Amino acid sequence: MKTSILVSLMVMIALLAGCGDSATEISGTLPVVTGVTVDTLASKGDTIVITWTAMDTTLVDGYFLWTRQMIEGPWSLAAACDNNVGVHIAHVSGYYSVMAFQGINNSSDISISVNTKTDGLSEIRELFALKPVGFRIDMEGDSLIAGNPASLEFSQQFVVAINWLGERHIFPGNANPDLWPGGARTRISSRGGLVAPAPDDTLLWSDSISYGGDFFLALDNGHYCMLKGTSTLPDTASMTDTLVLRGQIQPIMGLRVFNEQ
Repeated sequence: MKTSILVSLMVMIALLAGCGDSATEISGTLPVVTGVTVDTLASKGDTIVITWTAMDTTLVDGYFLWTRQMIEGPWSLAAACDNNVGVHIAHVSGYYSVMAFQGINNSSDISISVNTKTDGLSEIRELFALKPVGFRIDMEGDSLIAGNPASLEFSQQFVVAINWLGERHIFPGNANPDLWPGGARTRISSRGGLVAPAPDDTLLWSDSISYGGDFFLALDNGHYCMLKGTSTLPDTASMTDTLVLRGQIQPIMGLRVFNEQ
């Protein structure tokens, strides 16, 4: 079986070199793969696990797992598999499809695609007059909610406040339980790429980060967000400006992979 996969993979690479990198440029006579799904329990961190309905082993030698970042565009080969499970280490969230092969023959078309795309969070604007402002994620409404972190009833997941140097910073929800008693246990990291840091990466998850720009937020419920914080120009009379926050949440628990939106 491994020899068949290697031969088929070499042939596939040769074909792709001649006609582009899209799976749709390659056609065969085998049945189209069905039952393709993202295994949301097995997919964690930057590891995406895709499963599908297995075909008769006398009919196929294996399967090609394809991926692309957007809903349209060329596919690229993510993995060659000898059973109905494919694993892809992703640097960005995206779409996946599967094609069966036997020797140099393959499916007549790629399967219906599935995806690990994130849900966009609607933009929120909140006045900032040097007093701390708390925020939490409404997962059902795909939105951010602002509130007073000094209120025990408001369970903020991060806070925008002035630090001891007078600089505007973002703090985890439970960073100061004496002043912000209802905060959730979350983590904050400056963004680098489209994959949030691993849970045990103590060098990247911080006690606070400067406000302004992109950042990752690890929620207390096991989900991850990628957010962007900006602000409007301050009003010269009241010395207040407006915090502007927006971003996306990964709906698959434990998955830390995002996309440009």
